Amino acid sequence: MIFSSRKQAKRVLLIHIGSHKTGTSSLQCALLYAHQNGLLGDRAYAHVPNGTNINRFVKISGSDRSFRSKIDYRAFKQAFPNDGDYIASTENLFWVYSKWQLRKLAWVLRRQFDEIKIVVYLRRQDSLALSHRKQTIMRKGTLDFYSAEVSALPSYRKSLDSYFCYDQKLKIWADIFGAKNITVRKFERDSLFKGDTVADFFHLLGLEEPNWGEDVNKALSRKQLLIGLYLRSKGVQESIIKRTLEKVNDTDKLVPSRAAAQSFLDQFQESNRRLATWLGDTSNPHYFNTDLSRYPEVGNDDVSEAEIEQWLSALSPAETP
Repeated sequence: MIFSSRKQAKRVLLIHIGSHKTGTSSLQCALLYAHQNGLLGDRAYAHVPNGTNINRFVKISGSDRSFRSKIDYRAFKQAFPNDGDYIASTENLFWVYSKWQLRKLAWVLRRQFDEIKIVVYLRRQDSLALSHRKQTIMRKGTLDFYSAEVSALPSYRKSLDSYFCYDQKLKIWADIFGAKNITVRKFERDSLFKGDTVADFFHLLGLEEPNWGEDVNKALSRKQLLIGLYLRSKGVQESIIKRTLEKVNDTDKLVPSRAAAQSFLDQFQESNRRLATWLGDTSNPHYFNTDLSRYPEVGNDDVSEAEIEQWLSALSPAETP
């Protein structure tokens, strides 16, 4: 359990910082449901009643090497209007790679809370990047970070390290908030309680998982992803892309070749080795299960512009951008 017994006057804040594509949207829906139905005990879930996503408390801008994240400290000050303990969940904090910004965030939060605890779920880098392709199409910030390559995985470049070198990122959090206050969970079915992020997080809280509804964020198919990335690379507006993808009939999943996945993962294996050592995790020398058998010898992301244009032409004129 993360919340231990303590004096009544002591206030505790638990922040779930992601990462992206680890069941965060479902967890946030479950936390909101639990909050609204009195299932969090004496804790409150920090959400914004007017519908503004708390993820906007971290703003991102720029692209590639100029990609930057900026914490909105004023918004964080206002996120906890009442007394007592709070739970916050904002995966956009995982974009932050600035010791200065996190130090200032800690200063802001410590004016309100006596203890601050951090929970993070980590997904193997190739799997996360592949799953993040939908957000590359749908969200400008993610697009700016990765760029709109028409492929299952982005090409490696040094600027990706600030996001995917987990050991360096988490050591910054540990230096500022204290290593004993950082809980790291491996986003692998065998490592999660009941194989699920929502069940696992509520288990950490010592609470029963609420019957909140169904998982959100339905995945896009192969053709939807490739068309969406292609249209994004051509500067087509998000709203037009969304309407176009709704008309695409396809059930295949987009997958890179095994060699491509291995090449991408290899860029971060030394970071993963350091992470395993730092956490004292002896289950795998590179922290994550390194089995790549889910990937075929030949991927299905090698398509030409002409082929994608044919897919678009097959849609009615009203459905194409």
